[in-house]
Amino acid sequence: MEKCLAADLGGTKILIAEVLSDGTVVNVLRVPSYDAPKRERIMQVVRAVRTYEETYGYRDGARPECIGIGVNDVADPFRRVFTGHDPEDPVLSAAPVIRDELGLDCRIDNDVKCTVLAETLYGAAKGMRDVVYLNIGTGLAAGIISNGRVVRGTDGFAGEVGFMDFMDGNGPHVELQASGMGIRYQAELLKEQYSDSMLFAGTDGKTGASGEPGASALTGEALFQAARCGDPLAERVRGRLIKSAALLISNLTCVLSPEIVVLGGGLVSDPAVLQEIRENVSPKALSHLERGIVLTGLDPGLAGLYGAAAIGLGYGDEDGRII
Repeated sequence: MEKCLAADLGGTKILIAEVLSDGTVVNVLRVPSYDAPKRERIMQVVRAVRTYEETYGYRDGARPECIGIGVNDVADPFRRVFTGHDPEDPVLSAAPVIRDELGLDCRIDNDVKCTVLAETLYGAAKGMRDVVYLNIGTGLAAGIISNGRVVRGTDGFAGEVGFMDFMDGNGPHVELQASGMGIRYQAELLKEQYSDSMLFAGTDGKTGASGEPGASALTGEALFQAARCGDPLAERVRGRLIKSAALLISNLTCVLSPEIVVLGGGLVSDPAVLQEIRENVSPKALSHLERGIVLTGLDPGLAGLYGAAAIGLGYGDEDGRII
């Protein structure tokens, strides 16, 4: 297959692009998305594709035969169904909907699992067969390739490392320590101890749900800026993020022994954060990471599209091929 349509279906936006097999992204359309039952979320993709076609058309005038959809939820790429976490929202077979509405063959998978494929095709882990991709952004999740195959488990839940518990039930799971949600959670948890912190002074120009400045509006950029200014709460929350991420990498390395760990997501875009994570990974684990811990080799704004294209082009499909 020489090209496909790619759809990155996130919680607040959809990206649509035509992507060639060499990784060339031809045009990108960005439209808002919203939380809804699975069928409506897929229909949001359908409408976005139609808008894309009206706006850009296709580079050589020929429509691709397939679309790859990366979703920020659980999916089964072999049955091509959108399973999700919500037991009250029935599993949706996405392929017939896309075929009926657009006449396209459809492949669907979790967005982070898609992205680890893209890293092996176009990014920092190109050609490697044992890879952990860790996305530290709004949430926390891993894409894992072991011996050339994506690790999905029995129901697609493999890689949902944010739910791991390193505190013996006496504290939050790791996502609430090392993610965007985590920094907000930690700041609110410690608010009474640090009531004069810059983090509650509206320094990022945003407000919380009540309309007042607060941790509910806290961004990674604001956290790191406050930490650079010596704010004690920001330093503590930043330190927890780094140590939790490093502990997670140490544990994943002991279980999987990957060749490389690739980090993506907005909270690791600062080179200083990457270096401190490296310094906090256990020396034993680090000694077994042949290619080390690196930042994503993909354009952060397009990583989800590259991932969707990888699944759309058939990589990681039933035969498990990645190269």
